[in-house]
Amino acid sequence: MNRRFTADYIFPVNVKPIKEGVVELDAEGNIVEISAKRRGDETYWQGIICPGFVNVHCHTEWSFVRGLISENTGIDHFISELERLKKLFSMNEIQDSIAVSLDEMYNNGIVAVGDLMNTDWSKVAKANSSIEFYNFIEVYGLRSDQCDTIWDKALALYHSVESPKNIIPHSPYSLSKELFEKVHVFQKKNQTLSLHLLESQGEVDYFMEAKGPLFERFKRWGLPIPSTISTAKRPLQSVVDFIQNSNRILLIHNTFINEEDLLFANEHLMEVYYGLCPNANLFIENQLPPLDLLRQKEAIICLGTDSLASNHQLSILSEMKTLQANFNIGLEELIQFACLNGAKALGISNQFGSLEIAKKPGLVLIENVFEQDNFNLRNATAKRIA
Repeated sequence: MNRRFTADYIFPVNVKPIKEGVVELDAEGNIVEISAKRRGDETYWQGIICPGFVNVHCHTEWSFVRGLISENTGIDHFISELERLKKLFSMNEIQDSIAVSLDEMYNNGIVAVGDLMNTDWSKVAKANSSIEFYNFIEVYGLRSDQCDTIWDKALALYHSVESPKNIIPHSPYSLSKELFEKVHVFQKKNQTLSLHLLESQGEVDYFMEAKGPLFERFKRWGLPIPSTISTAKRPLQSVVDFIQNSNRILLIHNTFINEEDLLFANEHLMEVYYGLCPNANLFIENQLPPLDLLRQKEAIICLGTDSLASNHQLSILSEMKTLQANFNIGLEELIQFACLNGAKALGISNQFGSLEIAKKPGLVLIENVFEQDNFNLRNATAKRIA
């Protein structure tokens, strides 16, 4: 039996919001009609209805670290604490925490997740979840003599998980040339390559001048510094040859990105998306990415939550709230970031991201969003209604 939903506004995303609009779903949740006219048999919801949110970047396997790492201590301390803490929990505790985090995301209106995997810890929970996952098998390692071992482990994990999936580099600074080359050769048509980029100023200092906290951390850990460092070039420019053949590039964090980086990406990469995780950026570095610059340069922006190691919740609405609280940006644009842009970045926009006939994107209700005839997320809540 079909179900009809109406609200004060429907935000289809691909077209302008519809006041008192109607969305009709069939029994499987597929959209069969979008209308501007009520019939009287709809279920009315106070607030706005939009498609399910797409979380382009999450490390669900780190869910067990929730609340255990101090805020505003920088990326160097964050990584050290993560390495220490992951040795203190049993596999049952880890997997239970992942299952709880997936339920939390589903209830918060998230329908699809770009999930970073270094282990198989999240496989069981994801198999029992209604969320769609893009499995990003992440590799890192600076020792050339360990390259084959790292790669074989990544391949085994890749073949054990469902599609869509890809093997991706962690960041510009964390792979040897040999490991980057394996990632480069592996890329296939219609995959998304995700890359942590410019999460700290130390990343810039490392590539430009071979100094700073990143450089010192590698030395302290006894890791080899590539002979090319310093490259005297910014991070993206330094590794572009290894990612240029990917159809879709999803650059994550971008906290310290500048105009030079954006112009370079537009000139040298094919289809580029910028995944922002503002709450995690505040948590780790106490700094937000330059949203106004990204918008000025017409960057395609999408949203992620990072992990419960670096965030207090896995909520795309919370990420939207943080951006609206710190920048002059309207709800319609934020929903574009949260839904359709993210679906395009993960290559799943045929199903998710907008309210269009024959899609099955899920429906999210955002309540408490009206403030003096404007849309304001300050007191808003979100929940999955279909």
